[in-house]
Amino acid sequence: MKNAAVPVPFPYQDFQQALGALKTALVRAPAYALVLGESGSGKTTLLRTVAAQLDRRRFQVLYLSHGQPSPSGLVRLLAETFHLPLRRTRAETSRLLVQTLRNLPARLVLSIDEAQPLADDTLHEIRLLAEADLDAEPLFSVVLSGLPELKERLLTPHLFPLWRRMRPRVCLTGLRREELAHFLVHRLGKDWAARFEPTALDVLFEQARGLPALIYDGAEDCLKACPKGPIGASHVIDALDRDAGN
Repeated sequence: MKNAAVPVPFPYQDFQQALGALKTALVRAPAYALVLGESGSGKTTLLRTVAAQLDRRRFQVLYLSHGQPSPSGLVRLLAETFHLPLRRTRAETSRLLVQTLRNLPARLVLSIDEAQPLADDTLHEIRLLAEADLDAEPLFSVVLSGLPELKERLLTPHLFPLWRRMRPRVCLTGLRREELAHFLVHRLGKDWAARFEPTALDVLFEQARGLPALIYDGAEDCLKACPKGPIGASHVIDALDRDAGN
């Protein structure tokens, strides 16, 4: 089986559409963008792919994940990123940071993964920093990625100004059934993927809800449980039930 540590992204339709929309928006001008999807749908892979495909001479990507910085913590993190001294107050550090952002040779892209737990005040601070120049375009681009519940938070009155600016808004829903066999060949290799019978693929797709990471994990469990021979629907059910019980 292929090494899953750094997989080459499988170009399923949702992923390709989202990738194209994000790259177009970020290259055109400073932008706010939103990526939504269930766990395992490929959000992190999408953010990493976008970052890898942007011209490093024109863009500087700052990727944050699994953190819940306060507004002060966010300002401190950005200041440290650009090797700026911390001032006595957040306001003073913010002014220095804004001056630096105005003069950056490359456009900053602030990419925040798993953004749903961020405090409202932190999201508000991001917008205030980006729009510190009232008569100019935003100082940097912002990409928020999170679970579907993030949309509901952004629609609340306190955060609606940020939601209104979010263009594009993309949602990863996962693979289509007709993409499943090609996905397994891509991730497992032709010989391993060929061991799955059509009925096994149906069960695997249904149980994993079309989510790429869950499909891959389920396929791996099946191959470990059945190291030889064809893999049928019953093998998939047994392997997934055994994994759920652990």
